[in-house]
Amino acid sequence: MKPIHVLALALMGAPAVSQDREPSREQDQIVVVGEQNQPKKQREEIQEFVRALSTEEWDSPMTRFEKVCPGVRGLSPAQNTAIVARIRAVAAAAGIEVGDKACQPNLRMVVVPDKDEMLQLLKSKHPVLFRDYDGRPVEIVKEDGPATAWHVRERLDRRGNTLEPSESGVTYVDFDGASPRVLALYRPVAMGSMILIEQKGLIGLTTTQIADYAAMRAFTTIYPHRLSRSNAPTILRVMDSRIGDVTPLSLTQWDFAFLKSAYSVPPYSYSSSQRSRIRRAIDKELNADGSRK
Repeated sequence: MKPIHVLALALMGAPAVSQDREPSREQDQIVVVGEQNQPKKQREEIQEFVRALSTEEWDSPMTRFEKVCPGVRGLSPAQNTAIVARIRAVAAAAGIEVGDKACQPNLRMVVVPDKDEMLQLLKSKHPVLFRDYDGRPVEIVKEDGPATAWHVRERLDRRGNTLEPSESGVTYVDFDGASPRVLALYRPVAMGSMILIEQKGLIGLTTTQIADYAAMRAFTTIYPHRLSRSNAPTILRVMDSRIGDVTPLSLTQWDFAFLKSAYSVPPYSYSSSQRSRIRRAIDKELNADGSRK
C-alpha cells in the first residue's frame, strides 16, 4: 500500500471523543473585515506576521497542499459536518484545490480531552503520522495552549514527480537545466495535516471560528509563539483568548490575504522570495478600498 494511502487510513482512524459543552454554529459565508493602520507600522507587522506563518528555511519553498480533503471528529455529527463545509469553503476561496465529498481526509481536526495524551496514543498506534514520505521524523512544535498541529510531507521535483527515498537514505534529484540559484530543485507538499484541539479550548467558540482556526493551522506552517512579535489581527489568536476578550468572528483580512497569496506564488521559488511576494500582496490588500469576500 502506498504511504499516502496508509496516511489517509490513519487520519480516518484517529480516535473520536464526545464533547459535553459544544460550540455554537454560525453561517459559512466568507467575509473578512479590514482595519486601518499606519503604513510603516503596518509593514513591520506584515513582516512579522508572514515570518510567523511560513517557517521554512530560505533554501526550501513553502509547504502547500496540492489538494485538500478535510475531516473532523470529536464533536456532534452536525458540528463536524459544519466545520468540514467551512474549511472546504475557505480553501476554495483561497484558491486551494478541494477534493470531492467522497475523498479520503488528508486534513484531520480531532477534538480531544488532552492533546498530550492523544499525541502519545497516536505515536503508538499510527507512527506513519509522524514520518515524512522519505522517513524523516516530522517536527512538532511544543505549544502551551489547547491545540497542536503538524504536517506530513513529501517532496516533488520540478516535473511534479514524488522523490522516492532510497535504501541508502540518499534521495537523488534529476536536474532539468534551470539554475538552482533561481529555482529550488524540489518543493515540499503536505500529504496530510493533523490538528488536535482540547475540548476546553472550544468553549464559547462558534463552528466558524473553530473551522477558520483549523484552516489557518493546516494551510500554514505557523510557529504560534512567533505571533507575539506582531499585533496583526488573526483568527489564530482565538484559542488563547479568555471569556470576555474581543476575538475575531472569522478569518481576518490579514488571514485571508496570506492564504490567497501563499497559494498563488510560484511553487518552486525559494521561501525568501515567496515571503517577499506575500508581504507585498498583503500590503496591497490591506490598503485597497472596498470590502472583501
